[in-house]
Amino acid sequence: MYFEDVRQWQGTADDLTKKLKQKTEQLGLLIEPPTLRTVRQWRTKQLLSQPKGKKFGFRQILEGLATTLLLKQGWTFAAIAEVLPQLSDMALEQRIIAEANNQDPTLSPTTLPLPRRQASLLDLAEDSIVLLAQGIIRQYTKILNREIVRQDDTMPSELYRAMCKLGRLYIEEGKPDNAACVHTILERARYPLNTDEWELEIFRHPDFRFRQATLVESELRVPTPDCAEIANSKGAFGEDNVIERRLYERLIQMTEQLGSRRQHKAYTAIRELFGRRSLIGEYQLLDYLVENNLTPIQGTIIDTFFDQVPDIWLIDGLAHRCAYCGTLMRPHPNQKRFPSGRCPIRQCQNYEPRKAEVSEKLDPTKERLLIAKSQILTYWTGPGIDELAIFDVAKKNGLKTELYPDSDKCDIGINGYRIGIDAKSYTSPVSLGLRLSRSIGGLVYYRRRIIAVSDQLIEDNPDYLSILQSTLGKKGDSATLELFTVSQVIQLLQKIKDEN
Repeated sequence: MYFEDVRQWQGTADDLTKKLKQKTEQLGLLIEPPTLRTVRQWRTKQLLSQPKGKKFGFRQILEGLATTLLLKQGWTFAAIAEVLPQLSDMALEQRIIAEANNQDPTLSPTTLPLPRRQASLLDLAEDSIVLLAQGIIRQYTKILNREIVRQDDTMPSELYRAMCKLGRLYIEEGKPDNAACVHTILERARYPLNTDEWELEIFRHPDFRFRQATLVESELRVPTPDCAEIANSKGAFGEDNVIERRLYERLIQMTEQLGSRRQHKAYTAIRELFGRRSLIGEYQLLDYLVENNLTPIQGTIIDTFFDQVPDIWLIDGLAHRCAYCGTLMRPHPNQKRFPSGRCPIRQCQNYEPRKAEVSEKLDPTKERLLIAKSQILTYWTGPGIDELAIFDVAKKNGLKTELYPDSDKCDIGINGYRIGIDAKSYTSPVSLGLRLSRSIGGLVYYRRRIIAVSDQLIEDNPDYLSILQSTLGKKGDSATLELFTVSQVIQLLQKIKDEN
């Protein structure tokens, strides 16, 4: 019924272009059919398996439709060329028909065939990383609770099982078991899984979903947002154990004490403080709390979210403030590369040595200096760099804007509930896609829903947005999201200003 009229078809490149356009319209596929020039390019790239000197046939119709669908989902030409030869005509036909009927299975990485051993190793790799992420979260919780943790029965069972599975992966690749020491594993967790530090080829495989993820912040030594999302990806790990959630609940409880009329403004004031002045003098902090009517909870704020700057983080007796994000620069063993210290926040420009600049040097003998706790820096200060950049531009353009409206329905609200913007800095687009597929959070209240991804992540991975788009579902709330870079959102705000 769907392809009966073309099973015996043959033709030229021009004929194939017309036939692909015809079948796209007949099947109702939401794709742009390729042009003649594109068809010829695909033949050069061996995406179309036309034998030299022969006409195109039914197989090339299927390959052309499949290629268009996969490109829309963010696949590269190289990946498509590797996969299509593995699929029979029937398999391609079934998947294209499923797309036409908006049903599963879709043309996605999880439905394409892999050699049996390769598929088994990928499953093992994914299971090991999910368990490792869960183990890291549980171990970190134990440390926060000041429990004793040894490499014995006090170690989280998820972490132990992850080490066993990782050991098997090393052995499968003919390498020594490099997963027997928990300290070594946690040290490697500070690096992306597809880097040389892990020494596992399976982690570099294009079908390994978490290959770009980093589980532990390199400088701050706390679980990353990627780690939390991967840990929750199987639905067997409670989100309440994630530190970010715990801190958020504490902040909500604090601000609720001020009454419903002051609650949301108080929440915004505290979050903005972490974003702009995570390093602050005690007197400055008290002045800020007075200005924002937060004195009833000032003791709780200081005790819960701040630590005194330790002497070991001073450089020549002074605390160096990062010129870009305002936090405390940390001394670095390589003083030649980091003479003024290094900003510990991954999203900050000063994280790179060539850009490291100090805005001021504070004397702890003149005023007690406070620094936001490491988990605050990881979950709120770092992501806050992009959030505040967008907010400041919106405000400068005269738009009616709110920062963290209604205690964080989204990061930035524009014109009431007309536009909601959430800035994201997940290193792995797959981790972010899993998170958004489960829930888009408070963005659901807004008519236009925008996700702004850090420009730095796009520089590192130009395919980030296309991979994220292909990970999101085609139905439900996540399908309503618009994906932009932070710089694109800033340009959009200028356009909105001009329209108004």
